[in-house]
This record gives sequence, structure tokens and C-alpha cells, in this order.
Amino acid sequence: MLILSMDEGYILSNKFRRTIFDGLASGETNIYMIAKKHRIIPNVAKRVVDDFINGGILEKKGNRYILTEEGEKLVSIIKG
Repeated sequence: MLILSMDEGYILSNKFRRTIFDGLASGETNIYMIAKKHRIIPNVAKRVVDDFINGGILEKKGNRYILTEEGEKLVSIIKG
């Protein structure tokens, strides 16, 4: 399994990653609701989520996606 290095540059450099990360940071836990709201193709959203999980900033609990401690640190860095 490939573990990606997650930093703010990686997230901010792609509009889909940024949009999904912002949705998660605002408290949304349903990726498909974020994708629908922002008109992102579900497969693209799933690929972004898989990257976030592999990078250690997101975890799946049941049918919800929750930012990890590392993810929360990135929120504070990105949001300033």
C-alpha cells in the first residue's frame, strides 16, 4: 500500500481535493453529499477520499468519514 505524504500544498494544488477537504473541515461526513453539492463526479470524490485515507488524514467510521488528528492539524494550517 502506498502511503502519500499529505501537506497543505498537496491538498490546495487540486480543486477537487481542496473542495472535498473544505467540506470535511466544515463538518460534513458524507462524501457523496459534498460531491453532489459541488457537482463532483462520485468516482473522482472516491479517489480523493482514498488518497486522504492512505495519507492518514481521513478515516472511515461506519458510513461516515472523519478527519484524523493529522487531518485536523491540516485544517488549522490551511484555515490559518
